Order: sequence, then C-alpha cells, then structure tokens
Amino acid sequence: MKQMQIPSGMRDLFPQECAVKRDLEKRISRVFDSYGYEKIETPLIEFYATYQNTFTSLKEETMYKFVDESGQILTLRTDMTLPIARLCATKYGNVSGPFRFSYCGNIYKVRQNFAGKRNEVTDCGIELIGLDEDSDLEVLSCALDVMKTLPAENWTLEIGNSNFFRLAVKEAGIRHEDAAVLADLTDRKAMTDLMEKLDSLAISEDAGRFFRRLPLLNGKDALQEAIRFSFADSLKEEAQRFVRLEEDLNSLGYGGSFVFDFGKVPHLDYYTGIIFEAFVPGIGTAVLSGGRYDDLLKKVGRDMPAIGFSVKTDYLLDAVPEIRTEKRRLVYPKPQLREALQYAEILRKDGPVELVPDENAREMEVKG
Repeated sequence: MKQMQIPSGMRDLFPQECAVKRDLEKRISRVFDSYGYEKIETPLIEFYATYQNTFTSLKEETMYKFVDESGQILTLRTDMTLPIARLCATKYGNVSGPFRFSYCGNIYKVRQNFAGKRNEVTDCGIELIGLDEDSDLEVLSCALDVMKTLPAENWTLEIGNSNFFRLAVKEAGIRHEDAAVLADLTDRKAMTDLMEKLDSLAISEDAGRFFRRLPLLNGKDALQEAIRFSFADSLKEEAQRFVRLEEDLNSLGYGGSFVFDFGKVPHLDYYTGIIFEAFVPGIGTAVLSGGRYDDLLKKVGRDMPAIGFSVKTDYLLDAVPEIRTEKRRLVYPKPQLREALQYAEILRKDGPVELVPDENAREMEVKG
C-alpha cells in the first residue's frame, strides 16, 4: 500500500511535542495577560482582496488560495496582524483606542522546499494599536519578558530601526527603486553586491561611507558607530533616540539581553520604525519578530499607529527540553470497567489516570 503523505512544509506533532507546545503557549499567554492584553480570534480564511488591496508588494505565489461558492478568491491567512487591523477598522470602528490584543493561531505561507521553514506555523503575539513610538519601550519589555519565561538558553533580542535607513536614503537623495535594492542587500549583508551598487550611485562620500558601514552596525558598539557614521542631523537624532531606549531598557533590568542591529531593514513597505527579532542558538530563523507599522491601518480604513510582535512556537520545539507528564495507570479486571471509571474519578483529583484493562487481573491496581 502506498504510504500517505502530508503537503510540503506541514508537520505532524506527536504527544510529547504537543505537550511542549502547549506549555510554551501557556507561558507566553501569562506574560501577555500580565501586560493587560486581551485575547481575540480571527477566521483562518480571509478574502484574498484584503491582502491584495493592502500590500503593494504582495507575493501571491506564497499564499494558499481557493474559490468559494460565489466565485470569490479566498486565502488562508499569512499573518495575524492584517486580520486584527481589519477587525479594528470594522468591528471596533467606532471605539476609541488604544487597543491591546493578544492572539495564538496558525498562519500559512508557501515556502520553497529548500528554505528550511514550515508552511504552517503557530503565531502567539500581541498588537498594541493607537499609541505612538513612545510605547515602543512597553512592547520591547513585553517581548523580553516573553523570552525570559521560555525554557530556552542564550537567546538574544536584536533591535533595528527601519527609520534610520529611510532617513539616510532621503538625506542622500537616493531614488525609491535604488533604495529598495540597497535595503535588500543591506538586510542580507551581501557586501560585494552592495559595494557595486553604491559605486553606481551619485551620492556624497559621507553617504557612501555610511551605507557601506550600515550592514555592520550591530553589537555592543552599534549605537556609538551609528552616531559616528551619521552624515546628517536627522540621523544623529534618530540614533540618539535609541541611546535613550538603551538606557531605559538597562534601567528596567534587561541589560545583556539585547543588542542593536541597524543593518536590519526588511520590508520597508511594511515597517515604519523599530524592528526586532529574537534568536535562539541552534535554530536557523527568528523565533520572535515584530516592529512598528504605523501606515498599515489606514490602508484598511482606520489611521492609527501600531506595533506588535509574535512568537513562532513551532520553531522552538526542537530547542526546549521535553516535558515529563506524570501519569498513573489503573489496571483493572476487564469486566469491571464501570467500577474502574468510578475509582479513576477519585484518583484524577491528584493527576492524570490511564485505564488499562487486563483479562488476568483479579482486582484493581494503581501503578506508576
């Protein structure tokens, strides 16, 4: 008989993995609850047009699409942020913010087989909608507290700033098309291609020096380096804002848990300010990611600033220890199932009990 397969990028989870995942979700939710975020749920399926009308650089080949009975194109949600933005613009359209929402649900994105990422991932995250960049500190604190509560070691939160790149492009007079290429090369730290691209641009020597250094502006000296290579007052002011952010995070006890990476500039059509990702040794992708996206909600009908992040619990499964579930076994004579159920009900007050019928047993016996 031909073995049945599951679609590419999907994964079956076994009982032990489910136990770990459930524990992770509980830990994360407790932190969200402690910050006053309220849990909501949105449909797994959205109209494809919702994404199409919101994102200018939509990659439809990464989406699972199908058609409903009326011929409208539907899609499995690729993230949780857009559905929540839609919710704010419709169901909460007449309610003043700010809104603090939390969620935990599956998202779907078609990826290349060799990319090493899954097509189905559980996202547990928050969205803070209606407060400006002064609230970045709150959300970063929440993200750091989430990472602290997870049973993972030697993790690091990397903090970037899409505004730093955007301001530099404006000050240097770089065209939008060239800026998009520079952003991609900088984010991927493709230094050879970046140098060639910069050599082709008519920009000042100071601006060229800045963009050549930008991918390397990370680590403990990143802030001082960012200030030193800033070739305009607007860049220096933006870097100074992050100096204050570092001071605030250190004063809150998070020193040593984060670093700055100004070369982190992905998705400039989405992020409008701070960007951050958390990495755990042994996992080749970020387990937590987020940032500020002040322009998204006005695209769905309500102009409000917003920031959020999510944790990909599936990527953590291989990096955290197994959970041992203490379970007792009640062995009982096969004809005594009713009596065994009655006895098990009493025993379950002290933990899980598994019923085990035994044709040779003469009386009930608790094991384990």
